[in-house]
Amino acid sequence: MNILRAVIGILGLALLGLVIWAAVAMQDLHGSFMDQVGVVATLPWGIAALSDLYVGFVFFSVIVFLTERSWVVAALWAVPIFIVGNIWSAVWLVIRLPHLAKQLSKPDWPTS
Repeated sequence: MNILRAVIGILGLALLGLVIWAAVAMQDLHGSFMDQVGVVATLPWGIAALSDLYVGFVFFSVIVFLTERSWVVAALWAVPIFIVGNIWSAVWLVIRLPHLAKQLSKPDWPTS
């Protein structure tokens, strides 16, 4: 479990590094963030990738809402996913993975 948490944490930090690099590099290269999103949104694979990204955010938010005990806490975890992205998902997983694994291993799950 700790190895998995470490891998998720490292991947989250790698994503954070990539975002920081992109933020620094875009100032010198191809215009503002919105200019670049505008270009990506005109490309078929750009539209597919952005759609996949945000549908994944919805799927992950569903998992958050199903596993957190409070709707308020779930919302505080789920809403930033749509802004910060999977960096935030990695933080949630690193913190909640032991509890999530315990919940998923319960024998009372329906079999049909």
